[in-house]
Amino acid sequence: MEKVKAKGPSKSDLQRKVMELTGQLASTYHFADANLYKAGQDLFGSGVLLQLHALGGRELIEPVVIRDGLSPETILALRKDIARSYELATMLKPKGVSK
Repeated sequence: MEKVKAKGPSKSDLQRKVMELTGQLASTYHFADANLYKAGQDLFGSGVLLQLHALGGRELIEPVVIRDGLSPETILALRKDIARSYELATMLKPKGVSK
């Protein structure tokens, strides 16, 4: 009788997991905030492709184009959410790190 080998995660599942973990690094929050201005209204005649997924891959909204880039209010709100996420990601520190 042949032994059936258990299948591991698919390549796309592994890629999603890597993206999710990379997205939670402190440095990723820094560079996202630093480059968010590129998604602003300087994209006149173009747009920003927005798609939202929950961790685990569940689609929250279908991809949608925000024409002419994101508004200053949206960029400010995203910056606040990035800062909040950074604070949560760096909340626990080793004993040797000063506060």
